[in-house]
Amino acid sequence: MVACITARGEPRQFPAEALRFRPAAYGIAVRDGCVLVARSRFSGRWELPGGAVAPWETLEEGLRREYEEETGLQVSVRAFVGFDQGFVAFFQHAFNSLRFFYRVEAPDVPVRAQLDEVTEVRWVEVAALSDESMAPGHYAFVRRCLAPREEQGR
Repeated sequence: MVACITARGEPRQFPAEALRFRPAAYGIAVRDGCVLVARSRFSGRWELPGGAVAPWETLEEGLRREYEEETGLQVSVRAFVGFDQGFVAFFQHAFNSLRFFYRVEAPDVPVRAQLDEVTEVRWVEVAALSDESMAPGHYAFVRRCLAPREEQGR
């Protein structure tokens, strides 16, 4: 059995053979001390826009598609920030989630939330974000993205 975290943050056990690989890509857009985040309809936490990459997409293609779906913005992918791995469960399915985080540049136009998955999308001051307010692991990559270059990669 493998312990997975559900979209609501609850632990749940799944048989190992039930897990599937799920590559995902997330974008970190920073402007004037703020990060563009989306509030998850499922957990109520802030998360970085992005999500699952389809088997026929590159990571960057999947990131651009997911970002536009969730925010209405067409972003430019700028730099790879980091990677992590976690066991998660969505809609009764268990995944070994491989998550890739990128710095992105977003145009200065109004955002629009995809209300199927998120309840709002907005620019939030970095100082107002935390591990507790964001999806598991996301805040660490926001901090890494904002760290001076010599500290990145540690």
